[in-house]
Amino acid sequence: MRFNWTEKPSYKSFIFLAATAIMAGCGDNLQYEDMVVYTQLPVELADDGQIINGDYRYAPNMSIAMAEMSNTLQDIEVLTSDFFSARSPEISYDGTQLVFSGQKNEGDTWQIWMMDLGKKSFVQVTQETNNCTDPTWLPDGRIAYSKAISEYGATFHALFSIEPDGCCEHRITFHPHDDLNASVMHDGRILITSRQVYPDEGPLKYLALRPDGTKAELFFMPAESKEISRAYENGKGQVLFAESGTLSAVNFSRPLHSHHHLYNSKAGLIQSVFPIGNEHALLSIKNPPERSFGISVILTGPTNESTFFYNNSDYHLLEPVVVQQRNMSRKLPTLVNLDMETGYFICMNADQSDIEVEAGETSKIQVLGFNSVLGEVEVDEDGSFYLELKADEPVRFQTLSATGEVLRGPSSWMWVRPNERRGCVGCHENREIAPENIVPKAIEKAPFAMIK
Repeated sequence: MRFNWTEKPSYKSFIFLAATAIMAGCGDNLQYEDMVVYTQLPVELADDGQIINGDYRYAPNMSIAMAEMSNTLQDIEVLTSDFFSARSPEISYDGTQLVFSGQKNEGDTWQIWMMDLGKKSFVQVTQETNNCTDPTWLPDGRIAYSKAISEYGATFHALFSIEPDGCCEHRITFHPHDDLNASVMHDGRILITSRQVYPDEGPLKYLALRPDGTKAELFFMPAESKEISRAYENGKGQVLFAESGTLSAVNFSRPLHSHHHLYNSKAGLIQSVFPIGNEHALLSIKNPPERSFGISVILTGPTNESTFFYNNSDYHLLEPVVVQQRNMSRKLPTLVNLDMETGYFICMNADQSDIEVEAGETSKIQVLGFNSVLGEVEVDEDGSFYLELKADEPVRFQTLSATGEVLRGPSSWMWVRPNERRGCVGCHENREIAPENIVPKAIEKAPFAMIK
């Protein structure tokens, strides 16, 4: 028995399946139908809390396995038997390449690796002195991943991208946040989990940004203290993720106001989710009295019917993904110019905010760096301000009254890329609000240079 993930096959679907079947016998272009790739973690190495929190990320003795999905998992094959530890598998858009994070030998730094599923050959992508983890494929063929770095006295993971041959690494995020669990949505933006680590720890949230590091913005923030997994978009515009053990979703078109639970097993604990088509999802789930996380396929509709469940009492089966071709995400253009040293930021009205204050209107904007005040700028009569900022350096904003009292802030960290033009409606404003159709006074003159 093989699963049919297509609810209502179309003519194009049959063409696709026929093409896949033809490719299956073409040697190096080998395709796997109804195959799943996942991480195996020895049960004794992590408890339920560590697994849900992602604290197993650099655990020893993990391995990546592949199996055929029938009425159970069959013909299980360990793909990384030559590695001391490996995890975080992701499949390329054409279904032929596996990228993952691996530790080749005990004591080695974790690197990003790529495997040709047809040839079963490995290529080391990164050559870093710091741990690299959580890779994902970008629509231009590059690989995005998280790398542990230390800056300004803080240690965290920043997002980078690199060519599959190890060329041309570029940094993508520049704030003091732990940025992990990257995936790519249909519009070409990267979705990451992000948590501020400096000057103090902040709540975990999803940020969306373009692959060149521009236009980073809040996508969704769960209730305080909730843990969230790597998120994936399904075929009907929902973004699915595990949220402290339950299966949750938001709508792509309105993520800040559409949060809902899709599946809440009365006894189970969900570690991760991978959508299949419009209505199915592949879960890593622990169902008592089992001692380990296993793999299940469910319907995400009202019934939550489970198609099958498989587990291994010796291993937690985590991070499952289906080996399949999938639609290419949009390739977004970029205006980043690395020959430039600054970018620009415009705010329409600093007093447009969800935060009510009693001390009057904003008179000045104070710009904060890591350990100092970078400067202050007066707002125009309409509340707008226009800044030239040093590129790739994080800043925060505070609004000040005429007497110097802090009205709102400090804001979240933000940055501009070289030659980037960023803007906002207000300070802590409703993020779904559209600005008035007016020209802000601030852009009638040159931007205030804040480039210390």
